[in-house]
Amino acid sequence: MESAKPVTHPILARFARYRWDKIREQHQVVFPEGVLVVNDSSAEILALMDGRSEDGIVEALEDKHGAPEIREDVQEFLKILFLKGLLANGNNHSR
Repeated sequence: MESAKPVTHPILARFARYRWDKIREQHQVVFPEGVLVVNDSSAEILALMDGRSEDGIVEALEDKHGAPEIREDVQEFLKILFLKGLLANGNNHSR
């Protein structure tokens, strides 16, 4: 099985975007094949996916909330995005 390069600075893939749906009052990641509805915590992670590292995302959330389980939550959410093909590397300048 071919292994992919790790996503060290996660951002949404170019074809996906985050939005707040006013009518349904929910956070969403929209992409050509559908919509992923996310909770408030996931929306906070999405807001921090601006090219900073996974550690940077975790540190920002720990500074804000001080909860020790945040790293696991971030990793789990990023894994979901990765498995759905919605993740890209924000610092990948080689392609």
